[in-house]
Amino acid sequence: MKVKNTHLIHLIREEHRFNFGSFYFFDDFIISEINEGELFEWDKAQKVLEVGEKFYKNKGSQVNYISNRVHDYSIKPQDWLAYLNKRDLFKVFAVVTYRKTAIYNLVIERFFYKGEIFSFESLLEAVNFIRKGDKLDPVTDFEKLTQKHHDNTL
Repeated sequence: MKVKNTHLIHLIREEHRFNFGSFYFFDDFIISEINEGELFEWDKAQKVLEVGEKFYKNKGSQVNYISNRVHDYSIKPQDWLAYLNKRDLFKVFAVVTYRKTAIYNLVIERFFYKGEIFSFESLLEAVNFIRKGDKLDPVTDFEKLTQKHHDNTL
């Protein structure tokens, strides 16, 4: 399920579209959706990291990251995951997979990434995992999440 097809759309703080995919910045996490057939290499990841560092500059060094794999694409783990291992960028690195091919990529990534990669079958599960880690109540659907957020901002 794409971010734009959920009530999460109402919680997006910034959206960045690149020619290789879309990245949605929320208060407590980033969700990526890489384009179909893309080869996600370090130079592309670096563009996203630069935007993320500007957006989260007052939040500290770690951010929660959800790779929402709605499309099939390839990564070049030796190209950019090695760099990520040198920096503690991610508090949580979560992957939402919808197809078997995405699971195979995840297995390869786990060989290169020194931290733990959590995998989920739905975007809601991944968001709730992050909410739980941040000591927030889980929600049963994205509409309730946006309602809670709206209630807290009043």
